[in-house]
Amino acid sequence: DRRQRQMCIRDSFLRMPTPQRFLDIVSPFRQPGRVSIAQVRSAAAQTSLFATPKGLDSKPARNYERPMRYFIPDWEDLVDPGYDFAADAPTKGRVKYRDEVYAHEIFKEPNYDGLLFSKSTVEDGPQKTRLVRDMGIHRFARFNKPIMGDCGAFSYITSENPPYQTREILDYYEDLGFNYGVSIDHLIIPAFYSVKEYRYNLTRKNAREFIELHRAGGYSFVPVGVAQGWSPETYKRAVIELLDWGYQYVALGGLARTKTEEISKILEAVEPVLSQDIDLHLFGVARDREGSEMRHFRRLGVTSFDSASYLRRAWMSANTNYFTEDGGRYAALRISPVYPSSPRVKSILADEIATFEQLKKLEQQALRAVREYDKGRLDLETTLEVLLEIDKIEEYNYELHKILYRKVLEDQPWKKCPCEICRNLGVEVIIFRGNDRNRRRGFHNTYVFYKRFRELLEPN
Repeated sequence: DRRQRQMCIRDSFLRMPTPQRFLDIVSPFRQPGRVSIAQVRSAAAQTSLFATPKGLDSKPARNYERPMRYFIPDWEDLVDPGYDFAADAPTKGRVKYRDEVYAHEIFKEPNYDGLLFSKSTVEDGPQKTRLVRDMGIHRFARFNKPIMGDCGAFSYITSENPPYQTREILDYYEDLGFNYGVSIDHLIIPAFYSVKEYRYNLTRKNAREFIELHRAGGYSFVPVGVAQGWSPETYKRAVIELLDWGYQYVALGGLARTKTEEISKILEAVEPVLSQDIDLHLFGVARDREGSEMRHFRRLGVTSFDSASYLRRAWMSANTNYFTEDGGRYAALRISPVYPSSPRVKSILADEIATFEQLKKLEQQALRAVREYDKGRLDLETTLEVLLEIDKIEEYNYELHKILYRKVLEDQPWKKCPCEICRNLGVEVIIFRGNDRNRRRGFHNTYVFYKRFRELLEPN
């Protein structure tokens, strides 16, 4: 039953914590890719990325004149610059990290103001750990703008205590050349409310020790004191203490899955204690449903935030994978690679719906049809018919995909986008297929978000 399933999910997470298993715990369970009848009917009326901002009449926070900056977390978002899209082949002899590029190496200007590297991702395997320690964080990332470091509290969320000591983390930030270093915190989310008091006090203790040792040791990076909590009042108390201890940069953690209304209440509680020279960071929070959230957060004292959601929606969302500057959202055209170990292919073969050779032929026909349509050599209805053939025989989201694919093929948004990704890739950017297409589409989404974000912050 449902209760047993939830217990199994939690037990699985405790054995091997991963981002997806974490979301399974804190979010209502839903089967990825499957949609309801209501979703099919509403698919043609997708909401805008940014709606018209609502009027904001409240007096802004005292630090309102400070710039608001967007940091993007590192999730190893690298692509092969020489990938052959026609042959679906990577560059021969490519070496991971050395021969791959970040989004800021593709665009003329970065589509973010800074990067955020968690210790858990920096030390994700011996090769990466060695490279970053030898090169330093800026040289490794090929990035000359600010880089913030934190401990990656999610990676030890199930542990009683963080696996790090304060002086160890101070030396780590300094040795690798971070511009900002975050104190050691322990996440407080509903799944772990039974130990919320302990984690709250531990985070406070670590933050105080962090700035005291930072001050005594003469470290060059800017210390960021992080506050955890479970209510507006607990966050406010934590921020007051951080400011009393001498922090000029404070952050609110544990809010990534919190409702926007609740975040606003927390910020309304914290805002009165912020002075004009204080920076306030929101970890894992970037909102766009109403369009005015980020502007509202800024007026409540937020001067920086991080989020990879716009990038990751390129491949993690069921039907919203490509954003446009005018607020449009589109599904990508799913043409999955056909190979023997693919779970989808295995399922079709097991059900004897089609042979492997037939699936391979349908895959190549779909790719060819989309490319021919892009060149004006194939009509829309024929393209749709070929593209949806595998969905049709599998009876997998056929009606929904028909609606979504018709919309994106009719509008051809990739032809209207001036970004480097769309100019260079053309129709390949809208094909849902493999890392080198999907992450590049994520780079495009980040470009769109950052451009709209900067425009929204401009004075009326």
